[in-house]
Amino acid sequence: MRFTVLLSVCVSLATTSLSDGGEFSQVRDLPALKLGATDLDAILLKTHALIAASNGPEDSGRETVKVSIDGQDIEIPHLSLASSVAFPNEVFGFSYVYNQAGKPISSVTIDLGDSLRRVSVSGESADKVDALSKLLEKDFRRYATAAGGMKFRRIAGICLSMLFLTSLMIGAAYYWINRNRTALGIPICSAGGFLLVLLVPWNRFLNGFVLYQRYSPFFLIRHAPQIFLLCLVAALLGIPLFYFLSPKQR
Repeated sequence: MRFTVLLSVCVSLATTSLSDGGEFSQVRDLPALKLGATDLDAILLKTHALIAASNGPEDSGRETVKVSIDGQDIEIPHLSLASSVAFPNEVFGFSYVYNQAGKPISSVTIDLGDSLRRVSVSGESADKVDALSKLLEKDFRRYATAAGGMKFRRIAGICLSMLFLTSLMIGAAYYWINRNRTALGIPICSAGGFLLVLLVPWNRFLNGFVLYQRYSPFFLIRHAPQIFLLCLVAALLGIPLFYFLSPKQR
């Protein structure tokens, strides 16, 4: 009896939902991203054009753009291109929201930040929702980076800190026992790597999302993340290198 009542309630809810018009949605997570303002402008303009083509020329949906500058969110109550907004050379948070109920594409959300990069599309047309979400994912993935984001920095930072601290203690003891100049390279590399982990602003160099107003013309500034990563790799490789080069005590 209870099963029959439960089944009838579920059928009733499903019927009500179908009669109100189904809403389809697609959510796609994105990797760490680095792109210029003009690159983001091209994606926003394409998104705006596809929404207009799907919903019709009479569409009057509400669009908002939000930019995070120095920890403060600046909201613009209309579609504003990234290159037209006055902001510092680097921005680490951006979002775009479109809303218009009862349309083939009723909602589009582009949320780009350090901890989360996500594209969400919903509407009454499953095909158009799926097509727009796939297109946005494809366009953004062209600017994906190999590493970045809060979760990546936290895990990598903890692992590298423990590795360098352990190597520093073992290397110092190894040098004390062998009394060899070559063995001194082990604690030096360990201490240097540990200082790199602590002092380098990785939240800027390995942020989950970076939007550039313009790319720096200076090689060292433009490639600073890669340079510091190479320094970390050199410190890591130097530890076993100095160990094998140092003569063992007999």
